Amino acid sequence: MKAPSVLRRKGVREALERFVGQVAKLPEVEAILLVAGDEGWEVLVVLDQPDLTVVDAVAEAEGRLIDELGELPFLSQVLFRQGQPLEHFLSPSAHFLFRR
Repeated sequence: MKAPSVLRRKGVREALERFVGQVAKLPEVEAILLVAGDEGWEVLVVLDQPDLTVVDAVAEAEGRLIDELGELPFLSQVLFRQGQPLEHFLSPSAHFLFRR
């Protein structure tokens, strides 16, 4: 599968890999995906249930990414499955960056 163009921008792939490495350490994080959205590429961090502590940790990692790049070349959001299969939320454009 061809890498999305956003990952070919200078420094983006490496910064995103660091973000994924930090967020994937959180045991509640089940998956991290890069998907095409209505307004460009989105990074989805998947949890089963809402957890504000984890959401805050993801936001902190995102803040470090913004500090590093000066901007986010994609949108970022946390998705709560709430017991539903992950496949219900996937689009054909989904690229797994991490999956537990």
